[in-house]
Amino acid sequence: MKKFLRNLWIILCIPLISFYLLASFSTFIAPADFSYISIFGLGYPYLLVTLLVAIIINLFVERKLMYIMLAVLPCGYINMRNTFAFNADTSWQPQKDSSVLRVMTWNVQAFANYLHFKHSKKNYDTNKAAMLQTIHDYNPDILCMQEYLNIENSPKRIAVRKELDSLGYIYRLCSNDRIGNFNRKPGVRLEEGVAIYSKLPLLDSARVNINHEDKNENLIYADVLFNNKPIRIFTAHLQSFTIYEDTAGKYGDDNIYEITYKRKRAASYKIRDTEIKHQEEVAIIRKAIDKSPNPVIYCGDINITPTSYNYRMLKNNNLQDAFLAKGSGIGNTFYKIGPTLRIDVCLADTSMQVLQCKREKKKLSDHYPVIADMEWKR
Repeated sequence: MKKFLRNLWIILCIPLISFYLLASFSTFIAPADFSYISIFGLGYPYLLVTLLVAIIINLFVERKLMYIMLAVLPCGYINMRNTFAFNADTSWQPQKDSSVLRVMTWNVQAFANYLHFKHSKKNYDTNKAAMLQTIHDYNPDILCMQEYLNIENSPKRIAVRKELDSLGYIYRLCSNDRIGNFNRKPGVRLEEGVAIYSKLPLLDSARVNINHEDKNENLIYADVLFNNKPIRIFTAHLQSFTIYEDTAGKYGDDNIYEITYKRKRAASYKIRDTEIKHQEEVAIIRKAIDKSPNPVIYCGDINITPTSYNYRMLKNNNLQDAFLAKGSGIGNTFYKIGPTLRIDVCLADTSMQVLQCKREKKKLSDHYPVIADMEWKR
């Protein structure tokens, strides 16, 4: 029996090593060349932990396997470096001087219930007020938002634009991917997409279509003058995976994990197809960044993890990940599925020094906001 269990353990370790190696190379293999690589990349943190546990077990069970696992462990170095931030001092300093640029990026999920509100006798139940208070508390100079929603001229809703204007964000740019009347009410205007709000004047701006579809996944950029030097701010929302959009009512009271298990085959196809789409979108974004005459800050919901090929292409050599520079741990920003999905990023030009970075764990949207301070390198 002991021999049988030992042989069974060895057999189980072989696919673990293979899967870990595939996950380790996910950052180098394009989804269009091998679409399954996206799934292995998503699983990298879990495979890493499992491999480390297996190494400890093999210290007592099978030393040869332990040596093999130790040999393959460094293959995942780049994914490990992109996934985990190792910084001792991550305390946040709320005050800053004029030489520091503070940037916030946040997928606001249409300000969570701002559109589909719950009506009560006294008011409309929404997270919008708490989200605006969070923005006010951090007081960023530049605010980038994805899944942005603004409703103008509604008798029962105050426009987000007006509320942000009162906080000092008098300059703004919206992609207006969806625009029109709200609930067929004349004069009530709906704006959706991605948006940049700024306390600094916008010098130049543009919208770049990245998917050739009428969705809120387009790219916008705006130039601002920071300490007498121009910098270009980009924001976009890469295509969502929409794994659960057709599950309403189909699985009763099942939670998201149970639905994922029951739909694992369909979910895997959607992940693969969407990552191929991301590759196309990132190529367009990267081209726009490379054309910029000014240093760049890219903020957005990339809907991909740092273990992916698309993340590496987006970041390239001229951008640095603010969270990796000054954050700590994994820093997941989408909390509804698992603890490893850091899919919202602030990528700063290498001509800038990142001073601090924070992920604010407030469950107001389905994403956490990311805030970063930076200054020009001296």
